[in-house]
Amino acid sequence: MNSLTSIPVEPTDIFPGVPGMVDASFSVVEFDLTGKVVRANANFLSLTGYDEDEVLGQHHSMFLSDDVVDAPEYGLCWVDLKAGKTKRVILPWVTKTGQRKWVEESIGPVKDCTGNVVRILRLGVDVTERHESLADLQGKVDAIEHSQAVIEFDTKGNILTANYNFLVAMGYCLSEVVGKHHSMFVDREYAAGPEYRAFWRALAKGKNRACQFKRFGKDGREVWFEASYSPVYGADGKVCKVVKFATDITDQVTSLTRLKTTLEAGCDAADQSVGRIDQSYDDVSVAWRKAYAHLEVSTMVGARLVSSVDETAERMTEMRSVADQAFDHAIESDCAIAALEEAVDVLRDCARDDAAIIKQINILEKCISENARISSTVRTDIDLMRSRVAVVSLAVAEQANVTNQVSGELCSVQTALESSEHAFKEMVKASEDVSAIVGQTREASGILAR
Repeated sequence: MNSLTSIPVEPTDIFPGVPGMVDASFSVVEFDLTGKVVRANANFLSLTGYDEDEVLGQHHSMFLSDDVVDAPEYGLCWVDLKAGKTKRVILPWVTKTGQRKWVEESIGPVKDCTGNVVRILRLGVDVTERHESLADLQGKVDAIEHSQAVIEFDTKGNILTANYNFLVAMGYCLSEVVGKHHSMFVDREYAAGPEYRAFWRALAKGKNRACQFKRFGKDGREVWFEASYSPVYGADGKVCKVVKFATDITDQVTSLTRLKTTLEAGCDAADQSVGRIDQSYDDVSVAWRKAYAHLEVSTMVGARLVSSVDETAERMTEMRSVADQAFDHAIESDCAIAALEEAVDVLRDCARDDAAIIKQINILEKCISENARISSTVRTDIDLMRSRVAVVSLAVAEQANVTNQVSGELCSVQTALESSEHAFKEMVKASEDVSAIVGQTREASGILAR
């Protein structure tokens, strides 16, 4: 192109001198030294959407946006062109409809036979699709650069460059890492092992690696990355370098580690509690067996006591009946004695002065008096016995109430024992469930550790 623009031609013969091949391949426009359009080919008119009479005599700036025209570089570009310098630029051209199109253009001076610049020739190619694709790609790259830690290596693991995020995460500046090997970030023992060498051999062969990686920063602290190592292929189709895209997850890993520690402590405490429950269950089981044994004996004794009380009450009832009968007989004896005394008084009146009869009457009267005394004593004793029997009967009745209450309480004790045993078995089952959950929690904490 430079040779084309350097061909000395007469000013009036510049445009016809452009080879037909160039005219067919490029959008071509010719300007005078003031920047006004002198000629434009069909490709240029098709690109901009104008007709030829709409562009002839118009300034170059009509095809550009105001921000480009107002920039200092625009005026300097024309100064250089008029001074005989060439330019190669990509500019956003604005079509007749206001659409923006990106054009890669080569602009150069056209000189006459004496070497003076007489025209400015512009050859352009529409690169809108490529430019927007590159812009989109660059936007994605910029987004990755801003959001992730990025570092590049050659196929042997030597550091080519690293972005700001990576350097900040690891605590280095760029000059401290460029040219160094990746092994500076890993554990020495791991770096010396076969697994690490196999890691880089696989990357050099084009295999990707994505995982969580533990690395060590400048100060020796652990740095965790969620990262992928991606081989990059060159124009020859071979791996030319390896790029690592990473996200610093050190805070998340630290939090998970703390959570794991907390979970393990909680699991240990739960295990101890379950152990204590199991021990308590064994102790309570022994106590329950003893309680059941005593309860059986108490129930038997209570049953005998109830039976004894019932039998005693029955005997007291019989004794009261006998005492009542005896008392009645004593009353009858008193009545009989009173009748005998009346009969003696009648006999005494009848005997008058018969000494033998009176003697017999006196003897009979003494016997009656003695019987009356004995009868009175017996009646008093019987009455006292009746009172004693009544007291004993009352005591026996009270004892029967107490005994029945004791029997009821024993039944309540048995019910309470059975209920509490059932409840404790439920608690033991719950503790077994706790043990299962603790086991699952331990497994989960193990996953966190990985």
